[in-house]
Amino acid sequence: MENSLSLAKPQEALQVASTLQTFVTERKLTANIQGKNYPLVEAWQFAGSQLGLIPVVKEVKNLSNEFELKYEAFVEVVRLTDGLVLSRGYAVCSNKEHSKKRFDEYAIASMAQTRAVGKAYRNILAWLMKAAGFEATPAEEMDFIKDEVGDEGRDFLLNLLETSSYEGKVRDRLYSRITGILNKDEYEKAKTDLFNNQVGIDAITNPSQKDINTHLKKSIK
Repeated sequence: MENSLSLAKPQEALQVASTLQTFVTERKLTANIQGKNYPLVEAWQFAGSQLGLIPVVKEVKNLSNEFELKYEAFVEVVRLTDGLVLSRGYAVCSNKEHSKKRFDEYAIASMAQTRAVGKAYRNILAWLMKAAGFEATPAEEMDFIKDEVGDEGRDFLLNLLETSSYEGKVRDRLYSRITGILNKDEYEKAKTDLFNNQVGIDAITNPSQKDINTHLKKSIK
């Protein structure tokens, strides 16, 4: 990648930070946690792409037992021009985490890799994220933040998702997002979005008692 920018040159570094800020903001690639914007892994990948740096998953290990689903992942960040390894990241994910209790095994394995990618990039690009106006910690690492929503709140959002107009991969992505919501601001945004995309009880063919109860709960939440 001959046209890759270089962080060794101050003007080019500022150019990357400016481009990163615009791209991430326009595409909403951050998670607002307690009033601060933490970049999602896609934001870190974009930053790396501007510099010719790509993540390579080197290993994924299954550490699960009969009581827990748990995976660890190892990732390297490699420079495309010469294959040099510039950074490494290690991360784990478990369904014992309060926001991952509902995750299937494939999702636990995937999140371990996602976290490792973010961590590997963070090791060399944290200052660049700060220069772009974002927090220097990948959003996927912030699961230790206090849970302000609780399982009841997330269950309510999942019920709204079931009766929404979202389908297919979009619904799958929203499901994953909802199960990870921890703060009230994100909860309120998701609730508003789901309320605005309901199909209505009269649009459901032969609604079940569960459908009826869900719509009744919506009216009093």
